[in-house]
Amino acid sequence: MLNRRPEKKMQGAILIMVLWMIMLGLILVTAIAANIRLSAMTVIHHQEALQDWSAILETVNKAHMELIIDKMPKITADTTSLYNRVSKENRFDGRLITLSYDTPKDIRVRIYDLSGKINIARLNQKKLTDLLEQQLGEGNKKIPELVDAWLDWVDSDNLKRLNGAEEAYYRKEHTGYEPRNGLLTSVDEIRWIKGFDEVFADIDVSAVFTLLGNASGAVNPATASREVLLMLPGMNETLADNLIKARKTQPFKNMAEVSVHLTPTAIKQLTGWFIFQQSSYYAIVVYPDSNVEKNKKTQTVYAYKEEVRVVNASRPPVVLSVTPYAKVTIEN
Repeated sequence: MLNRRPEKKMQGAILIMVLWMIMLGLILVTAIAANIRLSAMTVIHHQEALQDWSAILETVNKAHMELIIDKMPKITADTTSLYNRVSKENRFDGRLITLSYDTPKDIRVRIYDLSGKINIARLNQKKLTDLLEQQLGEGNKKIPELVDAWLDWVDSDNLKRLNGAEEAYYRKEHTGYEPRNGLLTSVDEIRWIKGFDEVFADIDVSAVFTLLGNASGAVNPATASREVLLMLPGMNETLADNLIKARKTQPFKNMAEVSVHLTPTAIKQLTGWFIFQQSSYYAIVVYPDSNVEKNKKTQTVYAYKEEVRVVNASRPPVVLSVTPYAKVTIEN
């Protein structure tokens, strides 16, 4: 009997090892099956992504054609001409549009005339102050500090203004960057300037600002989005909505046509802010319909974005920048 105990212990150990081997085998089979499923799903999603990418690029090329068509001479006599069949004045205001040529199903496209955005690189001190007063309220004590910080950022020297911020400030705050000492090179750069990140915390700066468009910093009210209009002095939600509604039936061509939809105070404050001409700079935004939440008026989507310059119909668009996965605020 004493001799059998080691045998039983050995048999028990072998049994435990066998059970462990079976369990490990099951785990391995399960893991392999899961990896196969994951690989299969990855392939499927990759194919879908490639299909979306192909459809997006096709739509972008057709958007280029749309801009060329828009630059063609306007013909009023021949109502069957390609231009008159598809053209609509000031339709490049970021609205969802249908292009002249058929585009892939379930792909959406918007075109923004950058005359409808604020050229942040060209703001003078008066317009900068106007924007800050619109955000913070007239007479806010922070405004002189913000203006000085801005001027210190863009000037070419390292001399600190009374309420400004130069190299020493940014080093002390461990920001990892120093003043540009020149024009801004991206719209997001405004958030790096002392105090500005707080001012524009709830603003999608890429939706309202540009480095292109009108050199004066003025905007075209015929193509400006609701977000841009609300940035301007004297504007409120009611006035912005009135302008957008009115221009759908009567495109604005001068200040007199805009003024009838504004209050006298707003008209006075907006002096110098409006310009009534298209630019040669545009942003093309293309994205799958699946990226959009239904029944939501304003939302953020990830889209392919290009900025292009189109001078006339005889020259192809010049692509200035490409962002394959841009965060874009849209209005439905």
